Amino acid sequence: MNFRKFYLIICSILSVFMFFMGSLTLLYINLNIVEEKPENKSGALIHEILVPFKENNKPINVLVLGGDKVNNNTDTMMLVNFNPSSSKLSILSIPRDTSVTIDGKRAKINSAYPRGGGELAVKTVSNLLGVDVEYYAFIDTSSFRKIIDTLGGVDYNVPVDMDWDDPLQGLHIHIKKGPQHFDGAKAEQFMRFRQYNNGKVNQYYDGSDLKRIEAQQNFIRELIRQKMNIFYITRLDDIINTVFSNIETNISMSEVLKMSNSVTKIQADSIQTFKVPGESVLDGAWYYIMDEYETNKIIKENFKYDNSLK
Repeated sequence: MNFRKFYLIICSILSVFMFFMGSLTLLYINLNIVEEKPENKSGALIHEILVPFKENNKPINVLVLGGDKVNNNTDTMMLVNFNPSSSKLSILSIPRDTSVTIDGKRAKINSAYPRGGGELAVKTVSNLLGVDVEYYAFIDTSSFRKIIDTLGGVDYNVPVDMDWDDPLQGLHIHIKKGPQHFDGAKAEQFMRFRQYNNGKVNQYYDGSDLKRIEAQQNFIRELIRQKMNIFYITRLDDIINTVFSNIETNISMSEVLKMSNSVTKIQADSIQTFKVPGESVLDGAWYYIMDEYETNKIIKENFKYDNSLK
């Protein structure tokens, strides 16, 4: 037997062995037989090795912040609840002018992140809504553009012409009504649009943050609908790496990997979107006052989870 043939046989045997070991490992994990630590030493060793990769079926709350890090603002704040066991996704948008108390003083909620980063933002949202928030992710505008471009852009049917110019921010938005293919730059413009140059209003935009929230939620639902398919699932590792290198977060890579299998099962039709109920009032400045009773109903039904699962 020549060396080349011998080498081919050895590689083939090793490949088959690794395939079956991988299959057994996945079966071991997904059958949940690592829930309790085995008493024998060999079983305990396997448990210690595999438990970090076991799929996570515990619901989590993540505060998603979007803004311009250069100008240190957070125009977008969303509390996202993901339940891996049901692949249910609930999104609660929080108006940026929502009245809160920070360090004993009245403030707008979008000032929490600039003052104290993700930790203070999480604490402020937790206190406001009365819900445990374990994770946060801040995505600035440049990172948002990169992520959308990595995903190949998004097809979106724009409901109305959009025209806005802000020379101070260098922001110029000119998007026509109708079907569009958004690259990262256009998607950013759509997400930031709130009002017109001439001050006109319509059923989609009236200058308020509330109308922009509706548009953002519709965009996110369409983004998920288009990208949760086999092509993007096979590129999940690349996408996760791109996202992680372009956001600030306290979510570990191991936590993401635990949830990745369940995330791919999310369907756009099963996504629930809400915005914090309340009203805008002028009290020295414009504040959004949360309706505690209505908000608590939304939280109780969609965002509460057992602390013991953490």
